[in-house]
Amino acid sequence: MTIRPLPPGLDLAAVGAGLLLLVGVPFYLLTLQTGVGIPRDGTSLVVGRDFLNLWMVGRAAWEPDPARYYDIATYLAALGEQVGAGYPGQLWSYPPSSLLIGAPFGLLPYLPALLLWTLTGLGAFAAALRLWTRDWRVIGILLASPAALFGLLSGQFACLAAAIILSVLHWRESRPWLAGALLGLLTVKPQLGLLFPVLLLVTGNWRAILSACATALGLALAVALLWGPDIWRVYLVQGIANQSLVLSDPDHLAGPFMATLFMNLRSASVSIPVASAVQTLLSIAAVALTVWHFRARPAAEDRKANLIFLACAVSVTPYMLSYDTLAVAAMAVLVIARGEGNSALLLLFYLPLLQMVAGPVGIPGLGLVPIALAWMLLRGHGEENRDGELKFSRIRP
Repeated sequence: MTIRPLPPGLDLAAVGAGLLLLVGVPFYLLTLQTGVGIPRDGTSLVVGRDFLNLWMVGRAAWEPDPARYYDIATYLAALGEQVGAGYPGQLWSYPPSSLLIGAPFGLLPYLPALLLWTLTGLGAFAAALRLWTRDWRVIGILLASPAALFGLLSGQFACLAAAIILSVLHWRESRPWLAGALLGLLTVKPQLGLLFPVLLLVTGNWRAILSACATALGLALAVALLWGPDIWRVYLVQGIANQSLVLSDPDHLAGPFMATLFMNLRSASVSIPVASAVQTLLSIAAVALTVWHFRARPAAEDRKANLIFLACAVSVTPYMLSYDTLAVAAMAVLVIARGEGNSALLLLFYLPLLQMVAGPVGIPGLGLVPIALAWMLLRGHGEENRDGELKFSRIRP
């Protein structure tokens, strides 16, 4: 059987994914310390570090008054009962709808719950990729991509979120009610879906908009019925304040590892007002590019159009960890696999690694990479369309 060569450009992605999978993951596993309850890695954090929060949320779902954990001191005290006193500070800032996701996992011990969570994320991401490609080599590269592996090792929502985003983009025209329902689920991590309302409004996709609103409202009502409506007030007062700690103090929670322009600037010691102003300008530019491109209503299966949207989507928010760029990395690889883009798009694939190097030493600028590539694609797309119109005009009678 003849093995087809990878499309030009994807060999660089395959090498990177292979090295991470064969070298990076084993190296991380070798740092784990056992015999101390939940195993910890070389940074003294538990394996699946961020899943610890979701697991605690799941446990809280079965307790009276889970809203009390939005108080940082109360949450840290409860966390200490599970992992020991003095654990590096974490906080609970998820929207109350996260209780619905965490509740099943809270019924299990930590490690089985983490395993189930990891397999669920991998399965969902692989299934979403199958909507776009049947080439298992491409899917394998993306399952071992930097954003995917960082998200999995961190126990994060990255794979599930990327699966939702890719599915919404694929189904937004053919199955708008389903796409909207999935988008409503993304309100658990609202910063990942900030630009979707713009896309749906510009393309006049009212069914998806109605479905998304209905789903989000349904989740909010379900939470209010199960845990009382006051939990939403507590979240607005305390939960959002907890989130602002990350933006005001980037050293508090992995600020140097956030590939956004705001956090790039904060890590470089730029003041909050200046960083906010610059981020605002970038967000306006991202919205403008989205409106400009999608006013022509490109097809839902247009990979380059979707990549432009996703590149703008990661540029519009000040708060996004590197592994949250998984959807845009996936679309970049899908564009290259189709032969519609060059190797420059691999900057999106390697963005988490680049941010890991540049972020801790305060080198700003990586937050501009997605919007710059979106502009490059937008100009190229426009030239292709004009060429197509010209060729068509030449053959018309």
